[in-house]
Amino acid sequence: MGETSGVGETWWEYLNRVTDRASQVEIARAAGVDPASVSRWKLGKNTPSADRVIAVARHFGRNPVEALVVARYLAPHEVDARIELAASAAALTDEELVTAIRRRLVDRPSHEDVVAVDMSHHTVH
Repeated sequence: MGETSGVGETWWEYLNRVTDRASQVEIARAAGVDPASVSRWKLGKNTPSADRVIAVARHFGRNPVEALVVARYLAPHEVDARIELAASAAALTDEELVTAIRRRLVDRPSHEDVVAVDMSHHTVH
């Protein structure tokens, strides 16, 4: 990883900057790898895995997305993209669930597509 990341610095330069020139042993401990792996990163012989990049960023209080860009797992233009995450309905608050249902009902093409359900025989708990 001796070449520049497309954001102006190599992975090793980034590590030096965000760790305030921490020792290879300290960086290895933060990444959960052996110091020899960190030495290979320094020499540009190999690249840390994405999960190790994230571990280092979090350990040193940096945004993991920033580190993934520097390590070339993400391109800078991908960071600007909107990210939509799906959540389990059980994890939603009542208000969020009602909003999601309302949005789904509004987005339906027409009322003819909706099947009527007789709820008079059902109770809501």
